[in-house]
Amino acid sequence: MGEDQGFYVQKIEAALDQLGERRTRPRHLMAQRLGFLAASGQGFTGDELWLSLRGDNPTLGRATVFRTVRRLVEVQVVDLIDFLDGTKLYRVCGEVLNALGHHHHLACLRCHSIREFSFCLPQDQLEAVSRDNHFDVQAHSLTLYGVCENCQLSTQPTAPLGAPEPPPSGSADPPATLA
Repeated sequence: MGEDQGFYVQKIEAALDQLGERRTRPRHLMAQRLGFLAASGQGFTGDELWLSLRGDNPTLGRATVFRTVRRLVEVQVVDLIDFLDGTKLYRVCGEVLNALGHHHHLACLRCHSIREFSFCLPQDQLEAVSRDNHFDVQAHSLTLYGVCENCQLSTQPTAPLGAPEPPPSGSADPPATLA
């Protein structure tokens, strides 16, 4: 385990302790996997995390994984990025763990990669929005959607905003639809 990964595992386990979660083998495995994902900067779905953990613990329940991730989002250890196509990706980069502290995300509509950036509206502008709208702003989150540099260099066109991605080239079957 790398130095960064160990740091993240410790922070995640401390957050689980603060949440009152018991120190079980499944939660330790989850903290280790989340530490790896944090160190690598990879986003993940709840199902991807659950399936990756089942190899080491086949009895691990899907609900346990989703509940734990949801609680880690609540305490700002994990961020949730909602893509316009309905995909929900998590990323272990919450304010508690991130060297940037408060940050926002750039989300690629094509490959679903996620990058962080630290730009934020100045406090006086946030206060003006709050005052002008008679709204007590408690927190904010900003995700900018677009196409990353790698996808811009590829030859596949970008689907219109909110439209499903086209099937991979060479696919003879039309995309499946839900009835």
